[in-house]
Amino acid sequence: MLENYRGFSRDAKLVVVYSFLGWLGGNIAWFILPFYYSSLGMNFSKIGILFSVSTIAQAIVLLIAGHVSVRLGYRRTILVAVGMFFAARLLQVFMPYFWTFAIASAVLGVGMALEGPALMSLLSEEVSDERRHYLFSLNAALGTIGAALGMYLGGLLPKMFDGSNPYKMTLLFVALLVPVQGFFIFMASPVLRREEKKLRFERELVVKIAKFSLPSALIGLGAGVTIPYMGLWFNKRFGTSLESIGGLFAIQQFVMGIGTFILPVIADKVGSVKTIVGFNGSATLLILSMPFSPSFPIAAVIYTIRTILMNIVNPIWDSFMMRFFTKEERSTAVALRNFSWTTTFGIGQLIGGKVFDLSLVMPFFVTGILYGLSMITFWMLFSKEE
Repeated sequence: MLENYRGFSRDAKLVVVYSFLGWLGGNIAWFILPFYYSSLGMNFSKIGILFSVSTIAQAIVLLIAGHVSVRLGYRRTILVAVGMFFAARLLQVFMPYFWTFAIASAVLGVGMALEGPALMSLLSEEVSDERRHYLFSLNAALGTIGAALGMYLGGLLPKMFDGSNPYKMTLLFVALLVPVQGFFIFMASPVLRREEKKLRFERELVVKIAKFSLPSALIGLGAGVTIPYMGLWFNKRFGTSLESIGGLFAIQQFVMGIGTFILPVIADKVGSVKTIVGFNGSATLLILSMPFSPSFPIAAVIYTIRTILMNIVNPIWDSFMMRFFTKEERSTAVALRNFSWTTTFGIGQLIGGKVFDLSLVMPFFVTGILYGLSMITFWMLFSKEE
């Protein structure tokens, strides 16, 4: 198995390091922001609005992100996104007002929209079709390990920065990490090896994109309802400390990162479609059981296994999708697929904030039903495509 992860190009390795640092800083911020907002007196509904602003901005820009990345080049597009991340984090640190948080959320959303398709397309250029799911899995695995470290630091750093506003100091650390992350993309090759052509949206291409977008949209809607609020849910349901929640998220991300190395081997044996449906379907059953957890340790185990099963197959999704599109189509196809997920995720965040204000149980049933519909749809569309 290990030989499949060797021999990647210098640029591919630089992109992988960039992903590791991006997931590290991004997950520190993702973990700490709900607590930061809550410390300023915001309820679930207001936090949901800020999350939704980011994802709505991301969704809008994703409509043109594929075209922009071709015009600017993948490397330049990612560097522009890095500049946006840095500016947004500084706003969150030094201007702690609701309206500036909304602006920062929108800027972050635009940056993520530009970064995602460009990063995936750049990575696709660095490997053959036969080894793509191994490179994607390596990128996801190390990124997930970076996320694990980020979750752990998200729970630890506020304690280390104990003072008038430890959350603000933690976000400042995240802001200072962004230029370091950008350095590795700056060192990558500045020119695409193959120029993409201007696309014509013919019926066949639209149908292919729609087939991948529908299951992603259902997952995005379900995830938005619960996932951004899980840290606060553990705290309010069981009185769990910030440090314990950070430790839990770190463990699940670390295990998920290690497991991601193994998934390409499983996909080679049983097929990508069965792997995706099997893992995501099992995660659906677990999210439905979350409200019945009698204690934090049991809830922690269920949520950890659910998160691993749900997310570990993401690089298999991405690699499987790439097989259906030419090099000229990939950037736009990824952007529009991400648009479907991001749009519904933003809607889900807005709904989730309001539903959690009403009940700490109901959101999990909404998410489970939507996850289940997604897997049924994916199986119906792709079961014959192995």
